[in-house]
Amino acid sequence: MDSTFDASIYVRAPIINIANGVTLANALVAACPEAAPENVAKACTKLKAAGEAGQKALTARRRVNGALSEDDVRGLDREADASFGALRMRLIATSMLPEARFPQARRAGELVNELFGDDGLSFLTAEYSVQNTVMASILAHIEEAGLKPEIDALAGPEFLEQIGNVLPRYDAMVRDKLQKEAAATSNLATHVRAIQTAIVNYATKVAAMVDEDEPATVEAVRKALRPLDVHREAGARRTQGGAKGEATTGAKGEAASGAPPAPAAPPATGAAADGAGEPV
Repeated sequence: MDSTFDASIYVRAPIINIANGVTLANALVAACPEAAPENVAKACTKLKAAGEAGQKALTARRRVNGALSEDDVRGLDREADASFGALRMRLIATSMLPEARFPQARRAGELVNELFGDDGLSFLTAEYSVQNTVMASILAHIEEAGLKPEIDALAGPEFLEQIGNVLPRYDAMVRDKLQKEAAATSNLATHVRAIQTAIVNYATKVAAMVDEDEPATVEAVRKALRPLDVHREAGARRTQGGAKGEATTGAKGEAASGAPPAPAAPPATGAAADGAGEPV
């Protein structure tokens, strides 16, 4: 039986996100030795509390994000896309009329270029925040250049009326999402750091239980800290997979989520934060 034990690999903060951090905390608590010394039991209690607080924060995050459903967001996005697309199509259709009979056709074509440029409607496929900025800039240009009377005459007043209706709602949606995301991410990052700190505190005290002259203590400690080994090994496999070029992409309006930065500590070893599918 190998009685050597390297405590250094257990006293550095593991790389986690909120979801796998809670899972790791729960696994360590479940593996805590039954006859642990008082200081280990106390550290285990703190670790359990940190994990429970992280779970509650994650649940609250999901509840807040659900206040405005994704169906509502996508519906509003489709409405905005259609509103700007309809105006552009209307102006393009007018520009296609023979200029000899319809002098306004030339001006309609000029407005298409002035408002939408060479990129056309490509901005409608950008993230919500980017689309919001471009739409607002188009409307601002129309107001500053005094183009509304011309556009109303060429396309009909309904088009700018609809844009004026949808844009404030779209802007409010984007601001609401960004504010909630920032607040929730900051909150979850705090919990991640708390879990990391609790894990290091607990693992340090468990590792101190080792007496290399008593092999049974080495095995007991290894068993108690096995969840950290599993976490570290899984992270190493993910890192190797990532080196082969594996990647993920997000849909329109979806920000990539990753792990919050680890707290100040010696260089962490083990799993890379796997934020995919779990907001952090």
